[in-house]
Amino acid sequence: MTVTKLRNQIEAWLEENQNPVDAPRMKAYMKDQYEYYGIKSPLRRSFVAPFYKENKAFIHENIEEFVQSMWNEPYREYQYIAMDILKKSKSKLTIAHLPLVEWMITQKSWWDTVDFLASTLIGHIFSKNQELIKPKVEEYLNSGNMWLQRTAILFQLKYGQQTDKELLFDSIKRLTGGKEFFINKALGWALRQYSKFNPKAVRQFIESEKPSLSGLTIREGSKYL
Repeated sequence: MTVTKLRNQIEAWLEENQNPVDAPRMKAYMKDQYEYYGIKSPLRRSFVAPFYKENKAFIHENIEEFVQSMWNEPYREYQYIAMDILKKSKSKLTIAHLPLVEWMITQKSWWDTVDFLASTLIGHIFSKNQELIKPKVEEYLNSGNMWLQRTAILFQLKYGQQTDKELLFDSIKRLTGGKEFFINKALGWALRQYSKFNPKAVRQFIESEKPSLSGLTIREGSKYL
């Protein structure tokens, strides 16, 4: 078994199941960023489950080569399959995999990959290695890379009551004032999610920071208040 053989199996399945009607619709929905076979999530996941079960030992041993191989393919379904497999492998991810996930965030970046990578994979790795959180958030905020900055905001999305409120609010304040849609949307999304657990704190934060927050951030962050 090799990574190339695995990728060839995936390619054969994708080509056999491609949908020329849905492909242009999916491409248009993603603002023509990537090519698509037109395969929707339920069908794709029905393939991934047995594929992963059959090959998981090899994939775990060669995860970096496998993911990079999938990420280098032009059709977006390759990246989605890689993420499906990483989700199934999440318990196996360690601090050693952080550079790989960061690479994925900065390559072929768009919200459909970055949001999963930030909230599911980075969030998981950080939760198991909390000493990384503050220095890594600082690194991401200072990176000048919009998608790493978005990651600094969204990695706590699934933390619930365990959210570091001060870190979240400080990170948001450091990214306010710009016009970048994907940043302002993420700021609001993170506030909205945290408001499920601490509405009072979010309400107070929005009120105190209203002059510097974008209208988009305020609208998103206030949806549950």
